[in-house]
Amino acid sequence: MKFLAVICALLLTLLAAVVGMAKVQRLPASLHIRDAAKVPALAWTVTGWIELVAAAGLVIGLFVVWALALVSAVVLLISYVALAARQLSQRLPLSAATPAVALSGLAAVTTAALLASG
Repeated sequence: MKFLAVICALLLTLLAAVVGMAKVQRLPASLHIRDAAKVPALAWTVTGWIELVAAAGLVIGLFVVWALALVSAVVLLISYVALAARQLSQRLPLSAATPAVALSGLAAVTTAALLASG
């Protein structure tokens, strides 16, 4: 089970770092998602920084303090579920919310795997 937790955590780390960096650097695709979901610019940037810090926390947690990896996974889970809920509440097409829903699922599996292998 620990192997699954590590693999999921590393995949989540990679995706969270990419998504967080896109938000922080204000890439056009990221801005399009932000504008469609009607998320304030400051909140979007702060969320990007949170994702980057949580991604670092996942990696450090895997090798130093397991609980840090778990907390980081939960933070990402909350962040992605909130974004998916925001997108779906704006009555955007399901395809617009698919990345956030997929990231929510990965964060949930990672959290569960980290808890199980604690």
